[in-house]
Amino acid sequence: MANIYSMFTYDDALSLKDAGLVAATTTEATILDLGAGLVDGNLVLDVSAIEVASTDEKYTIHLEGSNVAAMTSGSVTLANIPLGNETAPADADTATGRFVVPFRNEQNGTTYRYVRIYTLVAGTIATGINFSAFIAKK
Repeated sequence: MANIYSMFTYDDALSLKDAGLVAATTTEATILDLGAGLVDGNLVLDVSAIEVASTDEKYTIHLEGSNVAAMTSGSVTLANIPLGNETAPADADTATGRFVVPFRNEQNGTTYRYVRIYTLVAGTIATGINFSAFIAKK
């Protein structure tokens, strides 16, 4: 039986980030409009390279939501995942591969229509992390 997290129907209209290197904290330019309704979905990250050689690299990838189309205010983190080489709370290096993060575009009664990727990068970074991201149905 196949792992349910390895199979998703890819829709280019739900792409949040094309494959590419991130070596410093950045906000992706792509903003998706999820519509006015409630969305229960998965943020799918395909990591093709990740630097962990210095033992202090940390990459936290956030799915950021807002009700402002330009995402200039009122943003919240709808989901996130820490990757890299940390000592606490986990002590294993992140390897390349697919990471699936469930999310809901509602928090405390507010539905957030617009989403984008924000990557927080910390530590001694030479090459960084290379990944792509898209949204898929649960």
